[in-house]
Amino acid sequence: MLRNLKPEVVWIEGRCYRANDSPAEFNSMQEHDLYENEITFEDPDDEEDDFKVVMLDNSRYCTSFHVSKHYLGSIIGKKGAIISGIKRDTKTDIKIPKHDQTGDVVILGPAESNVKAARRRINMIIMSSRMKQTSTHFLSIPMNNADIVKEFEKFKERVLQECPNPTLEESLFIRSHKLHLTLGVMSLMDNDERIQVTNLLTEARDTIVIPLLQGHVPLKIRLKGLSYMNDDPKAINVLYGRVQEEDWAAAGLIQKLGDALVDHFYRAGFMKKEFGRENIKLHVTFINTKYRETSDVDAPQQNQTINNRKTFDGSEILEKFADYDFGVMEVTEIHLSQRHTMGPDGYYQPTCIISCKI
Repeated sequence: MLRNLKPEVVWIEGRCYRANDSPAEFNSMQEHDLYENEITFEDPDDEEDDFKVVMLDNSRYCTSFHVSKHYLGSIIGKKGAIISGIKRDTKTDIKIPKHDQTGDVVILGPAESNVKAARRRINMIIMSSRMKQTSTHFLSIPMNNADIVKEFEKFKERVLQECPNPTLEESLFIRSHKLHLTLGVMSLMDNDERIQVTNLLTEARDTIVIPLLQGHVPLKIRLKGLSYMNDDPKAINVLYGRVQEEDWAAAGLIQKLGDALVDHFYRAGFMKKEFGRENIKLHVTFINTKYRETSDVDAPQQNQTINNRKTFDGSEILEKFADYDFGVMEVTEIHLSQRHTMGPDGYYQPTCIISCKI
């Protein structure tokens, strides 16, 4: 009932559209039905789009844009059904590079509104497909200064010694040099998308980060206290640390910063929001069952879902270390980090780094 009263929405090129179902559940035919029902080629208002349409002559308009090859099959559809429907409904001609070719998708139409509508529908297909992909990158604030790393190693040692548990093993702990505050995740399928997101993050520094931090630099945050992702402390998949601003005048600033950055990338079509949640969950992962070493070669841990991972009993850890203080650090940078790829310092390899210093 709640989903019907508050349907999922998606942002395409700065505009908000309503979707009947969660984008993660679409298949190619559902995509076609969605665009048939929700988007028409008529431009309802005079809002300025983020993309440009060029007039070629009195009867032809054109726009071109990069699309990762990963999404071309979803745009074309089975036997060309989806692309044919878009062409028919918007009265446009759409040229898509063949499998062995490089180049942009080109849309030609008799009016600017036709071209814009066709592009929005293609963008919606791309977003629908992107939301189903495993994340490749994430926005993070490194939380691995020397003091916090030292305290985390002490915490790990004490937990393993004082809370012996057959469901808890050392491999579940994150490596201390990888400690980070997660802001959001995304899937970037090729170098052009990585460049685009790099530009978006650079832009966000000037339009979001610096204005929010004005008057609060240096911003210092304390990593203190434990929490977990699910409802049962005896069956935990993720145990994480809480963060809070040291200066009471800056209280809530990290939450505002994280929410604003996620919204920035969400509106650009690169990041999704958790359904039913207004704010992101700020967390610094300490223990995660996806790190569990396994000898079962037929079911490698990285391919298991969170529902069938082997949980651990964290009730004693929470009782003994609920308010553990890991220390304070200054927020100096925000990273666009690559998953599963480490840099020479032991932290995730960055695609882009922006400074939080003014």
